[in-house]
Amino acid sequence: MRKILVIVFLINISFAWWSSPMNLGITGADDINPQTCRMQLMFYPHTCLVWQTDLNGNWDIFSRFSYGGTWGDTLRVTTDVSTDSCPSVAYDFSRDCFWCAWQNNSTGYWDIFVAQTDTSGGWLSPYQLTTSDADDESPSVYVDFDTVWVVWQHSVTDSTNIYSTYYDGTTWATPAPITSDSNVSNIHPKINSRYNHPIVVWERGDEFSQHDIYYSEYLSGTWQLPQPITTDLGHDCNPEITSEIDPGGNDTYGSWVVWQSDRDGNYEIYSTGYDTFNVCHRLTFDDSTDITPNPLFFDAVTQDNGPTCTAFSTNRNGNADIYTHFAYWGGADTIVPVDTDPADDISPVMTGGNMYIWVLWQTDRNTDWDIYGSYIFVGGVEESKVYNTKATADLTIYPNLFRQKTKISFCIEHTNRRTRSSYGTGRAKGAELKIYDATGSVVKNFSLPTAYSLLPATIFWDGTNSKGERLPPGVYFVRLENESEALTEKVVLIE
Repeated sequence: MRKILVIVFLINISFAWWSSPMNLGITGADDINPQTCRMQLMFYPHTCLVWQTDLNGNWDIFSRFSYGGTWGDTLRVTTDVSTDSCPSVAYDFSRDCFWCAWQNNSTGYWDIFVAQTDTSGGWLSPYQLTTSDADDESPSVYVDFDTVWVVWQHSVTDSTNIYSTYYDGTTWATPAPITSDSNVSNIHPKINSRYNHPIVVWERGDEFSQHDIYYSEYLSGTWQLPQPITTDLGHDCNPEITSEIDPGGNDTYGSWVVWQSDRDGNYEIYSTGYDTFNVCHRLTFDDSTDITPNPLFFDAVTQDNGPTCTAFSTNRNGNADIYTHFAYWGGADTIVPVDTDPADDISPVMTGGNMYIWVLWQTDRNTDWDIYGSYIFVGGVEESKVYNTKATADLTIYPNLFRQKTKISFCIEHTNRRTRSSYGTGRAKGAELKIYDATGSVVKNFSLPTAYSLLPATIFWDGTNSKGERLPPGVYFVRLENESEALTEKVVLIE
């Protein structure tokens, strides 16, 4: 019986709270409505931020991509002269690209548009999804395996209903209703995935009644009858949803839904999930207004006890500030301020990648609206021993605390016994050996030969990056993986 070492990311926020806020907007213009991928993209060194900017007298959609904890340059998603607003963004695992959806008023009505990134990281030309003589607004996009889903609210004279469409890799489906109510408003839809099928949450009510939170799931090729999450006498609104995702792919598990409710006299944050929506939990207890929650499962490796973080805006200090609520299964909940600047900080969103989780929000501290962001480094790495008679991999590093040179010995074999080989002096399909720094950025990528061999291999690392430059002292992570297995070992470079 052999051992496989698997990586487990653990948050330890007792030693590090949120970083100092950084400005990610465009100087001299109003930047509003930030949105991000609503998941932590474990082992994917990038995520995406989109927002709308009034740069040249009209609103356009802009974006930034995050690579291992740092943000790249600002990129335009739209360039037309009409108004583009309310963006939403999602990562497509199967196509290794991002999708952005937004609303545009070039026809005199609001219509839904989408665009995806190309292989160079830029945005392709927009594609128009809706063309009806009605207002289609508030889109939300999510990718479930290789299917891209977009939902939005469709408004006619006496009602607003939730509609959806999907892209299967060939064509976009004809928009179809999820709800078909009369004299009722179904608004603010948000889509995600639960146990590998799409799920949508939204706010439902009319001008004469309190609103509630509803949901519908896409099962057996059809949207199921909408079900209420809340039925209380309070006003329940601004729902959001996140799902726990398999770090090695895009399998999803349970979902976490949050919203704001004034059922107890003032707005507080509530939640429900994971497998059912039968029990609601109050997350905030303060005589203030807590609104616009946005959640994230940030430890997706552990399927049973991964914690969640919910960002929200609150006026508990006299002006709008950003706070976060950490929920741990079997542990005490914790509320942590992200930013308490005297300016108004509103509309927070959450995302993550590799070893960081981010909160991004809209603030008016610079005389106009800007997008700011703060992060927490979720950098604890623990080697978990999993015993398995089918184990085929080894990775050892000696010395593990080194100054000049360390020896990396490794071997990964095919799981297909008919063509069993090792990545020894060679490699099989998908074999990679990379070194990451503490931010999750790849600093060294060893090129493995393509010939097959049954012999283990050894590589010496001298503490330099791919350019041959000496790296600073610190903790680094050596990761070896093929199409079926992955191993990670920590190594410390000293002065």
